[in-house]
Amino acid sequence: MKKDLTKIEKEIMRGLNKVFDLVVIALGIITMVYVVYLVILLSESLFTGFDAEDVLQKIVVILIFLEIFEILLMYLTNHHVYIKNVVEIGVLALVRELLVTLNIKTLGWENMIAIAALILVMGIIYVLEMKRVNAHTEFLIEHGIKTKKEE
Repeated sequence: MKKDLTKIEKEIMRGLNKVFDLVVIALGIITMVYVVYLVILLSESLFTGFDAEDVLQKIVVILIFLEIFEILLMYLTNHHVYIKNVVEIGVLALVRELLVTLNIKTLGWENMIAIAALILVMGIIYVLEMKRVNAHTEFLIEHGIKTKKEE
């Protein structure tokens, strides 16, 4: 059974939600400032000396932080984060790790198997989540239910 909240509890929850939103906004601002800083570093490195490995790593880090920013925005607008976005960040982080340790011999077969297993699991989770979202969307369309975005 769900208990109804008292007026004081509702006010406390509303206040905590506002504080939490402020924290998420602050994190979003910090994330974007850091992305701009990384873009400036990337453009400087293009003019001072071009190292393809370093540029690739910086690009992947920028993509990771942009995904994080997208998740923060999604939370602010929907108060919900889809698992597919979190999995995308995980895959990008693994790709970055592989770029950092390009020498496969120093990485070791155990780590390679672990990374392959992680990518496989993340891929399965991503596919299952996309199927769930598609099934939900089809259900809404079949039953003529409009989402908040369509209203």
